[in-house]
Amino acid sequence: MDANGQRFWLLADYRHWPGRSHVDYRPGCRALRLTSERALGAAVADAATIAAAALERLPRAVDRQGASAHWDEAAMAIVARSHLPDSARTLLLGERPQDFAAGFDDVLYVALGERVLLHDLRGRWRDVVLPTPGFQPWRIAAAAAGGVWLLERASGRIARLSGCVQAERPAADYAATTFRPLAENPTPPTLNLFDAVLWPAGERPQAIAAAHDGLLGILSWAGDGESRLRLLDPRTGTLGVAQTLAGASFAYALDWLADGRIAVRLPGRRDVPVWLPAVAASSDSVLEAGGDIYPLAADAEEAAFAHRLDEPPRYPLRTGGVEPLHRLSVANLARRGEAANFSATDVHLLDSGDQQTVWHRLFAEARLPAGCGLVVWLAATAEPSPATAAEWHAHVFGEVAAEALPGGPLPRAVWERQPSELPGHPGLGAWGAPQAGRAGLWSVLIQRAQRRVRALSGRYLWVRVELHGDGRDSPELAALRAYAARFSYRDHYLPRLYRESEFGAAAELPGSSVASVDTLLAADLDAAIVPAALRAALALGEAARVEVTGAGSLWQLRDGPASWTLRREAAAIVAYRPQATPADFLERLLGNVEGVLTPLEDRVAAAHLCSDPAVAPAGSLDWLAGWIGVAFDAALPEARRREWLARASELALHHGTRRGLRLALDVASDGGVRGGEIIVLEGFRMRRLLSTLLGVDLAVADDPLLPGLVISGNSVVGDTLVLGEAERVELLALFRGEVGSPAEQEAILAFYDQLAYRVLVLVHQTVAAQDLGLLRRIVELESPAHVEVQVATATWPLLVGIASLVGVDTYLGPPRQRLPARAEVSSLGNGDRVLGVGSLDPRLSGASGEVAGPAAVRPVAVAGPDRSVAHGRSFVLDGGGSTAAAGRRITEYRWRLTE
Repeated sequence: MDANGQRFWLLADYRHWPGRSHVDYRPGCRALRLTSERALGAAVADAATIAAAALERLPRAVDRQGASAHWDEAAMAIVARSHLPDSARTLLLGERPQDFAAGFDDVLYVALGERVLLHDLRGRWRDVVLPTPGFQPWRIAAAAAGGVWLLERASGRIARLSGCVQAERPAADYAATTFRPLAENPTPPTLNLFDAVLWPAGERPQAIAAAHDGLLGILSWAGDGESRLRLLDPRTGTLGVAQTLAGASFAYALDWLADGRIAVRLPGRRDVPVWLPAVAASSDSVLEAGGDIYPLAADAEEAAFAHRLDEPPRYPLRTGGVEPLHRLSVANLARRGEAANFSATDVHLLDSGDQQTVWHRLFAEARLPAGCGLVVWLAATAEPSPATAAEWHAHVFGEVAAEALPGGPLPRAVWERQPSELPGHPGLGAWGAPQAGRAGLWSVLIQRAQRRVRALSGRYLWVRVELHGDGRDSPELAALRAYAARFSYRDHYLPRLYRESEFGAAAELPGSSVASVDTLLAADLDAAIVPAALRAALALGEAARVEVTGAGSLWQLRDGPASWTLRREAAAIVAYRPQATPADFLERLLGNVEGVLTPLEDRVAAAHLCSDPAVAPAGSLDWLAGWIGVAFDAALPEARRREWLARASELALHHGTRRGLRLALDVASDGGVRGGEIIVLEGFRMRRLLSTLLGVDLAVADDPLLPGLVISGNSVVGDTLVLGEAERVELLALFRGEVGSPAEQEAILAFYDQLAYRVLVLVHQTVAAQDLGLLRRIVELESPAHVEVQVATATWPLLVGIASLVGVDTYLGPPRQRLPARAEVSSLGNGDRVLGVGSLDPRLSGASGEVAGPAAVRPVAVAGPDRSVAHGRSFVLDGGGSTAAAGRRITEYRWRLTE
């Protein structure tokens, strides 16, 4: 609500524009923009046959190293190709699979009848077969969170396979005293069937694809090959509404693009059309194809997209291998598109609640490049029934060609310097700072052009937006705000004689009649003689510039700045000059003043926002901090400065205390104290013994997580802990409230004094290194002068028995990322791991593999003859009879006890 008490109605979301044509809504930039005007054309004659054959071909799989795998029917094996010469056999099978794909967890999933085979690409465990009784997986899609999605062809049921297999250990079992999880593998592979997925009669699913955000897209056929898209939300397990792909018949494959669109393979096409699905669609809808062109190679195979783990999508080639899918850099956008807040099935009208509402001003947040513009058509009705063609009125934003506009003068929007008319609001556009005449905020007075009374009134406001581009760029509309009811300067501040006196039919006239010539021209008007006839009839003079456009019963005559509308009635011509009433002209003239003053009044009325840290301009934060005597550190980012000001009263109240220090560090580190990455530990809290050391390098003398008060780091009393006389006094101080002699009492007090007025700030490695200096300066400013504070970096978030007081000197951090071991950086067993490469080519992953082909020689392991050895007797295992594969040699023997 502005300073005059006017409300506004907002159109800025996908659901606000149910009616769209050649326009899409990009979730990333949150704006309407033009798509392509390309038509997909008619389907090829044998589209059904091509699609059926493509669905029978096994999709290929691609890993993160670029290796691709395909099914070799002759060898009955999955064979991979990589940058290494020749091909390598990945997995030998005894039957033809339905589908196979490499997962994000480095597992090859193979669909085999009513079971799924799990093959570890890193060789951590043997192959596992998971039975799926009553469910026959046909298509596989790798899930970003691990595991795969499965589709059953006959019924269209969906299942989710998740969990992992326990890696095999080369050594013996753990000892009974070893601290281990209650269940060694709490998440074994499990199949979860989504029973809520039900398909309408006549609709058959054909392909699935999983997005990186977890959303599952399902491509189906309905009727005579009509292609539909449905989305499955894994959180609810319900199937979304049908979104028909306009112009697409017998689509047989789909994949997700990085920007949330889907790419679809159509039979016989040499390119891949793309669509933008409606994630939050509430009813069945039709999706128009986007304008981007994704061409296919000349030898592209009619088959499904390859299963892949990284961008971009890939499609198979007839010559073998796969090819990435890329977009042509030249844009091919529609030159005109349309969006409306209503459609045949959905309506999102702006309802003011009052039939006498006069709609006041329209604000648009838009980017209008050179040669691009918008035409916003508005219509107001008293009832929620569609407006007629004559009730629509145009408002122009940016550059729009004259032939695309109706005749006569039209209201044109002006660019505003502020990002939003709302005080303190940064605007909804994703294009950054406002650009004069190109991007930012635009405003225009809502009016009916070429009417004697131009005020637009009615309870319901209908909005239709035309987007005009140049084919290479597009306008972007982020938001429209319509204000009502109009606060009239004329009606509020001037006498009543200045108010409007014409209403009803008189107010609807396009202008006043200035000439009427009966029988001047014959019944069949000739446009060529109209200029001369009108010069004579209207006495415009020979020097005037007269121009006639149009044909039929309506002409437009322009005479310098004047404009005339000619209407033929029977055998007469009546000329009208579109002339507003004096009251209406005064209303719009004062509207220019109101449009300047109201934003200024809004800013004055919202002056308190200048002292609100959340919305104050970034340049005013230092000035605002000076009010309360705060000087920001130069390294403190803007967001943390705002939070510091918001909590200034609390910081001042607890300044010099442990709570105040924790609060200051928490603000400066963006929640580091709350998250546990920074711990403020007072010295007296460290008066305890170390009981257990697990995984700690005792040679590190300056590690703050080893605050031992004894000489020996291994503190098992009576075993390795040796207590001298001084240590005995400290031990008594830790475990007894009183001692026997005054000397011991003095020693204990002296020991307590060593720990008093000392604070240790532990900064864990999760805090960025560049913030450490800032934290040290914050500690110096917020700590009392008589307290000695030390800032030290810590290594581990939690060590059982050493740093095990959660919330005091430790914290439960997030799951540690598995980082690969780095030479001269990592220490074995201390976080970084020697990670294998999960590749479809076993020669890259290090798993046992062989070169594909009939001449390949497989290695043979010979353990020697069978023998029986009595208990307690030694024996020798001899693998000397083993042979290596061709071109390889045996470097070591590994033995595993199987029984």
